[in-house]
Amino acid sequence: MDEHKDRVFLITGSSSGIGEGIAVHLAKTGARLSLTGRNNGNLEAVKEKCVKEGLSPDKVLLCAGDLTSRDFRKSLVEQTIGHFGRLDVLVNNAGMGKHMPISTETEENFDETMNVNIKVSVFSHTAGDTISQGNERLHHQYIKYTVYLHIEGILKIPGNCSYSMSKAAMDAFTRGLALELAPFGVRANTVRPGPIRSNFHRRDNFPGLGDEESYKNPSGRVGEQEDVATVVSFLASDKATYINGGDIVVDGGRYVQY
Repeated sequence: MDEHKDRVFLITGSSSGIGEGIAVHLAKTGARLSLTGRNNGNLEAVKEKCVKEGLSPDKVLLCAGDLTSRDFRKSLVEQTIGHFGRLDVLVNNAGMGKHMPISTETEENFDETMNVNIKVSVFSHTAGDTISQGNERLHHQYIKYTVYLHIEGILKIPGNCSYSMSKAAMDAFTRGLALELAPFGVRANTVRPGPIRSNFHRRDNFPGLGDEESYKNPSGRVGEQEDVATVVSFLASDKATYINGGDIVVDGGRYVQY
């Protein structure tokens, strides 16, 4: 399947979880991948999986680093364009959240949540001034087909205020981006997964999500990374050129259940 043959995807937070699932799925479509996360060992493991799906090693670029660093964000985009000569799709998947009731909320947790979930996504787009200082140059010289995709968790549970606030802010940002960048031929859409089988909820101590039964929904099964990856792939494809500012929920019907 060559649906995305030679199309360049930059996927943040792709060293594990949903980001890893998106990368491995896109490897099957012929895409070229720029993968980033903090753990280089994990990135290497994801690259190996992509290669096993038929992607040649030179079509997978690994950039380990901290996205909260402005210098790294700028370097990430420059490395991607330097290696592939273009950038087609930005998938903002990196995020974090900690279960912390408002009665015990700390400024440190609030700042980290907003930093990672909002600031990183906003300035991954502007690429550390690469785009904001040269919109026309970047869009016309490098970017030939662009979709901005933001992976945004939809689940709202008590003790989760900071995380929920950050995702509401990203929803507003993505819609605004869709309007602002439409004249450049750039589309911006949001993908909202419900609980998906990954280490995210266990790692960040979300209550009641440590067992698979709690993941159940009207569809009667646990959400898989592939469920999200196929939606991302569709939105980045030529089949979705009239979808801009969209918001697609991927949760097996859990949201409408409540």
